[in-house]
Amino acid sequence: MHTYKLYYFVNRGRAEAIRQVFHLSGTPFTNEILTAETWPPLKDEMPLYQVPVLEVDGHHKIGQSVAILRYLGNELGLNGKNHLENGRLDMIAEVIQEFNNDPGVGHWAYVLMGVDHQDKEDYFRLKVRPGIGKYAPLIEKMLMENGNNGLFLGDKETWVDVFAAESFGRLLDYGEESSLDAYPHIKAMITRVHNLPGIREHIHNREHTVC
Repeated sequence: MHTYKLYYFVNRGRAEAIRQVFHLSGTPFTNEILTAETWPPLKDEMPLYQVPVLEVDGHHKIGQSVAILRYLGNELGLNGKNHLENGRLDMIAEVIQEFNNDPGVGHWAYVLMGVDHQDKEDYFRLKVRPGIGKYAPLIEKMLMENGNNGLFLGDKETWVDVFAAESFGRLLDYGEESSLDAYPHIKAMITRVHNLPGIREHIHNREHTVC
């Protein structure tokens, strides 16, 4: 069995879906919480000089959140049954990451943290909602193509379901509760994934953070 250490800050950010994949699969890992003091000495050891980073077996380091999620999905059995299914999951994951990297959505964390002092409600309405309008219909469509079960692929939870539920769920937690009312399949996915054993307990016990 591999050993895993995940490096990130206390915030949910780009690492929360990774943490949830570990909890869903029941896989032990070290959740290495970085601070303003501990991060600078470690930065040069990271492959891309940024986090999240997953360290495997004490010396192999993987950067980029989607690369980590995909690796863990394959390792922990939270993937498709064949290359075609995995290709579809990768396609959906690319759309989710495009949403996360949308200029308005991507910068939102800095507003939530107070680094950017714009009004949070105005920013969400003017900058985040356009990103929702662009990408949520695509995710809603892909969920509908799989039926009415709140998943992307058959009746089996995958790493992409976890990734999507976290990426869109934070809109409800930090933004506007009504922001996904036009997308009932996305809301059903969030509810299903966040009530899975392992993830439900993790969400209940995790520290509250600003983003």
